[in-house]
Amino acid sequence: MSMELWGQILGIVATVIITSAYQANTKKGLLMIQSPGIAVLCVSYLLLGATSGFVLNVVCLARNICCFFVHEGTRRHKIVTGILMCVMGVMGVLSWEGYLSLILIVALVANTFFIALGRPQILRYSIIVTSSLCLIYNIVVFSVGGILLEAISVASAIVGSIRFLRSRRKASVPADAN
Repeated sequence: MSMELWGQILGIVATVIITSAYQANTKKGLLMIQSPGIAVLCVSYLLLGATSGFVLNVVCLARNICCFFVHEGTRRHKIVTGILMCVMGVMGVLSWEGYLSLILIVALVANTFFIALGRPQILRYSIIVTSSLCLIYNIVVFSVGGILLEAISVASAIVGSIRFLRSRRKASVPADAN
């Protein structure tokens, strides 16, 4: 089999692993399931010749590992997040594939920032934008797994946001109004 075919297969495997992480009940559980999926996705991008995708997802893997060990809301967490965002920007520039890389750099740096905020609803809204940008990257480099992953992420974020808004609206309506 060709490297490209293996890259596509591994991209689909990564998508299955990463999307299964959405079923985790805790942030640590999500990170434990998602991280091996990101590692597989890195290999997929490498085999597809998508240098920026490979390099920036290596940094995303490091981000997940840091998030697993560094507690949210601490000074250390803010410092680590800032360092990771800078490393992501530098690595994106070093793996430059033209303006397509810029789309991915902006998306993943923004995603890192919004993950660090620790507010699920803001993260859902940001995923709609950041995953849409990653979707563009994946379409251009033709990563089938990446396309599926980002399409699922956008759809999940939209559904989650709608469910949140509906539950919030229901909670604010008086019981006798129903």
